[in-house]
Amino acid sequence: MEDSKNSIYALKTSAGQERNVARLLATRSRETRNTDTFIGVEAILVPESLKGYIIVESSSRIDMRNPAMKIPHLRGVVEGNQSITLEEVKRFLKPEPIIASIKEGSVVELISGPFKGERAKVVRIDKSREEVVLELVEAAVPIPVTVEADQIRIIQKEAD
Repeated sequence: MEDSKNSIYALKTSAGQERNVARLLATRSRETRNTDTFIGVEAILVPESLKGYIIVESSSRIDMRNPAMKIPHLRGVVEGNQSITLEEVKRFLKPEPIIASIKEGSVVELISGPFKGERAKVVRIDKSREEVVLELVEAAVPIPVTVEADQIRIIQKEAD
């Protein structure tokens, strides 16, 4: 059943598998182009800020009973209104920079660099240089470490 226009859907995935699901879904969509199991995916968005979900634009209704939709780590379509609006998607196209969401006192995890995997507390923020000064939580002596904001992941925000 073809819709007259494309619709946008949010699909649930296993956390951390969003890109793999998107890649497999794109491949499956190309493979089924001229078959009766066609899934009609026109575009796929994997927002960094939305863990466990991908956003899909489709020319046909997404039906999880379609055999072509049997993709590892794909859990289903977000229930409710089924289709979502372009306005709801636009906020994921230009996410706010991570530096804007960091506050002094927040607990973060370093995701790259020599201290990868270490937890630290934010001591100071330099928004103009997009850098943060951290103190490693498990260090015997508190040593300030300066890193770029994109090298950290917020674990616990400081209360306002």
